[in-house]
Amino acid sequence: MTLIRMSEANLNASLDSCLHGAQAGDSDEARHLHTMLDSMLTERDGPGGRMWLTEHGREVLADMHRNLSHCDGSGEHLHHAVMEAVRLQPREEPWTDNCRFVRELRVAIAVANELCVQRDAGGQPDLAAATLTVANRGDFDLSESRIREIYDGISSAIGGFTEIARC
Repeated sequence: MTLIRMSEANLNASLDSCLHGAQAGDSDEARHLHTMLDSMLTERDGPGGRMWLTEHGREVLADMHRNLSHCDGSGEHLHHAVMEAVRLQPREEPWTDNCRFVRELRVAIAVANELCVQRDAGGQPDLAAATLTVANRGDFDLSESRIREIYDGISSAIGGFTEIARC
């Protein structure tokens, strides 16, 4: 029995629902997310029609792959990186306050800009030097270690941020 293709909007909405549940720490939603992605990849028939890999599904898979490709180490560190990459646990930095997120994003962007300045000057990007420069400017009234902490939090929580910072 051949069913018609499931609508892209329905697939994306279901995928987002599973993704948000998985990010919130719901392991059932995380399992459902992986089952759904598998069904989309293999174009299995579902209750609403044949599943297929939408552009949004490709982005979710690419984000997971990008996060997994940066895994290093072993033991608990590797376990944490893999679980975070496939969204089986909540993000470390849940910004419930939009103002705080915007302020911290500005700090992280300032560090990323400094890394670009270093690269444009012909040098190798040095994160420690970039955070020190941002701290010494005094624009944010934060210590060098806090600026680094914010940059690390943003770059680990926002897929592709470190790639963007490579200019």
